[in-house]
Order: sequence, then structure tokens, then C-alpha cells
Amino acid sequence: MKIQRMLRTRAALAVGVALLSDAVVAGTAGLARAASGCNSTYTSSKSFIEWRGDVRIPAWSDGTYLSLNCLMRLGSSGAGMRALQTSLDECYGESLDVDGDFGPRTRDALKRAQAEEDISVDGGYGPQTRNALSWYYKPVTPMGSDECSRL
Repeated sequence: MKIQRMLRTRAALAVGVALLSDAVVAGTAGLARAASGCNSTYTSSKSFIEWRGDVRIPAWSDGTYLSLNCLMRLGSSGAGMRALQTSLDECYGESLDVDGDFGPRTRDALKRAQAEEDISVDGGYGPQTRNALSWYYKPVTPMGSDECSRL
């Protein structure tokens, strides 16, 4: 039983890594356009023994293709922005309104998180920031608690 759980966890991690590296994008047309705004989210899961948590990650989608390589900056809005604001609140102690709008308070909170993670502090969201940030995993099983960790 433990071996099966361990194998399932490893398989889930392998799929997550593949998605993060854009190895599992259904075609190449979406890759060129993926550098636009994060108009969607991707739900990823993390499991450990009896605990399972889900995280929403900003993504770009045109309904056919999905890429985690998207960009957000001052003026951006939508589901991807709400996912980022939630993680900034829960994992970095910010107190943003999770309204989906990338305003000056969100930019400043993101700059603080970038500085804390020792990456380029530009107040914009892209692949480097996505990979460096801790993300908020909300538990979906009765056992366990909230968790913040990298993807």
C-alpha cells in the first residue's frame, strides 16, 4: 500500500514537472502566444500520505492550448491574478484584496516576495517568479492543514 502511494506521488510530481517545463502542451501554436496575459488557471495537487492539497497557478489558455508560461504586470486582471494574490496573502503575509486586479498594492507585494526569494525584483510575473514563489495549497482532505510550498 505504501509503495503504491509513493509511486502515485512520484507520477503526479513527474506530470507536474512536465507541465511546468511546457513539455505537455498539445501543439506548438500555443507556445508562441503563451507570453501574453494569464487569462486562466491550472489546478495542481500535492499529496502526502493522508493529506492532499490543491493549488491554482496562473496560466494562459485559448481554450485548446494551456501554458504556465504567461506574464502579468500592472493593469493585468483575471483568474490568474486572483491565484497570485491568494498566494501572496497566504504565503507571504500580505493583506491584498483578492479582486483579480494587478494594481500598485499587488505590484509592491510581488516585489517584496521577489526580494524574499532572491530573484529579480521587477514587480512583474513570469516564469522566473512562478518557479521561485511559494504557492498556497488548500487542503481537500479532512486531515492536514494549509501549506505553502514551491511547485
